Amino acid sequence: MRLDRKILDNAAVSRALSHLLARYVLTVSRTARLAIVPPDALDVALAEAPAIFTFWHGLAMMARYAIPADLPIVPMVARNAAANVIADAAGTVGVRTIRASGAQHARTQLKKGGASGFRQALRELAAGNSVLMTADVPKVAQVSGKGVIQLARLSGRPIIPIAYVSRYGLRFNNWDRMVVDLPFSPATVRHGTPIRVPADADDETIERLRRSLTEELDRITQDAYQRTGIAEKFKPGPTNQDLVADG
Repeated sequence: MRLDRKILDNAAVSRALSHLLARYVLTVSRTARLAIVPPDALDVALAEAPAIFTFWHGLAMMARYAIPADLPIVPMVARNAAANVIADAAGTVGVRTIRASGAQHARTQLKKGGASGFRQALRELAAGNSVLMTADVPKVAQVSGKGVIQLARLSGRPIIPIAYVSRYGLRFNNWDRMVVDLPFSPATVRHGTPIRVPADADDETIERLRRSLTEELDRITQDAYQRTGIAEKFKPGPTNQDLVADG
């Protein structure tokens, strides 16, 4: 077992990190100098709710602050040691979570909780709660999987692509291009065009909408980077959309 996994599996350490993370994210949100694009994005989000808000995995830290503060929301958080810290941090501020993530291979679906998480997300949407989830295929940055499209199809609720981009942040060269946003930063919240999936959508339609979601997320994320003054730091996703699986 890796050293970082051993540390995160320690209950006391994990609990302490969760509280620190919750306080840090709150500090970032309270000190941000925020621009919202388009200006009526939050009003549209409220009118569309309950909705499925989705974003690129690397911009997860501040995604909750890209949607209306008073909107009932249930984030989907993966099942692993690092994600436990995130879920517990959400819990410290009274936010329930769905513990699940997608998987590229069927043999890992049970471990990652994909099917049970999908069912819970459907129940949350039916109960009037919005869902916050990443769009990426696991371990493939900026390529949307089909899971979010299928969730929209079965729930009848719209998908709203979102991005929260800070000018000042620590940007890592890992698989999801993770960003740790810094306090006292200009930031842009960018919403895309809501995407609706017909209940009778066939495989061809699902694939077309999956590609459209990928393109829309890259478009609004790039625009947010440009508006925040760091256009050169945006990295587009892969051009080969055939990388996608059912995640």
